[in-house]
Amino acid sequence: MRGRPRLWDHDYLHLRPLAADLAVRLAGWGRPGGASHILDLGSGGAPYRGLIGKDAVYVRCDLDGSARPDVAARAERLPFADGAFEAVLATQVLEFVSDPGGMVAEIARVLRPGGQACVTTPAAFPYDDAVPAGRFGEPQLRALFFGLTVTEIVPQGGMMGLPFLLLNVGVREVTVAARRRLGPMASVLRPFASAIYVVSNVAGRTLERLAAGGPLAPFLGYLDRRMPMNFLVTATKA
Repeated sequence: MRGRPRLWDHDYLHLRPLAADLAVRLAGWGRPGGASHILDLGSGGAPYRGLIGKDAVYVRCDLDGSARPDVAARAERLPFADGAFEAVLATQVLEFVSDPGGMVAEIARVLRPGGQACVTTPAAFPYDDAVPAGRFGEPQLRALFFGLTVTEIVPQGGMMGLPFLLLNVGVREVTVAARRRLGPMASVLRPFASAIYVVSNVAGRTLERLAAGGPLAPFLGYLDRRMPMNFLVTATKA
């Protein structure tokens, strides 16, 4: 449900701004006058396919064959011709590749002149110990996109919601550990965990709204921007 985060999801505060920003950036893709040939790189289950119009020639590419992509390939070595796509979407994959610069170079290669790339990657977000992942700040991201012209780098989420996200991640890890130890008996914890997520997400979202507007916005907004959860990068090919 990455494309439609819900209040009872543990990562709602992380996914909500990501989905909202992507909805704006992808609004013209796959629709008359917009990009028609689109590559979803590191697509997984294609959670954002619904944001792209039905007129698109939409290609899912992922290294994980269990996701049943249209093409299985590494992001640093794409099996597509130069200029094959008018747009490339890559959400939460840049941090996993062994050569991020190589991935960006491949995105630039397969884009047509005037094409657009939309790339997201975590910033202040907990690591998954099972899968080593990198983190990038804004200067590092600008340096990576040397083959493209960066049009914007948008911080998503922030310090106001982060403590509540961390609480949710902690609760989720407890439930996962209980399920491993107790098996089906651990299912009794699920309603309690969901209730915690809802309360935590409402509290975090309330603080985010106060940071965006109201008498405390100058102070809270400044703090919120100090530690984004994600970055969204849009870039074009000259």
